[in-house]
Amino acid sequence: MQRTTAPLAGPAEVHVRTGPPLLPDGDEARRLLQEELARGDYQLQESWVARAWRWFTDLFSGLGGVGPLPGWVTWVLLALVLVAVLAVLAFATRDRWRTARLTRHGTPGAVLEGPLRAAAEHRKEAAAALTAGHLDRAVLEAYRAVAAGAVERTLLDDRPGRTAHELATGLAPVFPDARAELLAAADAFDAVRYGDQRATAEQARQVVDLDARLHSARPALAATT
Repeated sequence: MQRTTAPLAGPAEVHVRTGPPLLPDGDEARRLLQEELARGDYQLQESWVARAWRWFTDLFSGLGGVGPLPGWVTWVLLALVLVAVLAVLAFATRDRWRTARLTRHGTPGAVLEGPLRAAAEHRKEAAAALTAGHLDRAVLEAYRAVAAGAVERTLLDDRPGRTAHELATGLAPVFPDARAELLAAADAFDAVRYGDQRATAEQARQVVDLDARLHSARPALAATT
């Protein structure tokens, strides 16, 4: 009977772990923690306000080579910069504000409202208002005197609803030398009557003088617009 001999088993294979130990020592643990915290996921993002403030303080910290400035000086400089920015914005948007005020009131209306009054009455009220310092009323009444006087002299027809600029463009061919003054007076009238603006002393005086000038001037031609 033949006996079968099993082959002898070779030496057992040993697997050696080459990665980091499952339980690192203290130094290794600190190193791994520092590397993890250094990742961008854990970094706090500085706000734009903080960055702007840091830039501003760094900009003036060594002004003139005199070293860091006191805290109150930095605040004063910041306030001056803000005031300058606001002033620039206000200057740049003043025309837009004026347009918005006019828009709230809609299209400017007629110069002469209600029953037709004599130009002399408007002229008298304008002079009294100017003397009393009521500049808005002086502008309105003086320009109404211009409108009423044009109708009385048949330079323009008695058309209801004529606006300030329609009056100015209608009288410009009649008094060509006063074209610019008429347009400026129309702007002042609309700004005060429909734009919630206050008239200046110069504007009031110019409109009153314009009425007096046209009242005594000889028209170049007659218009019926």
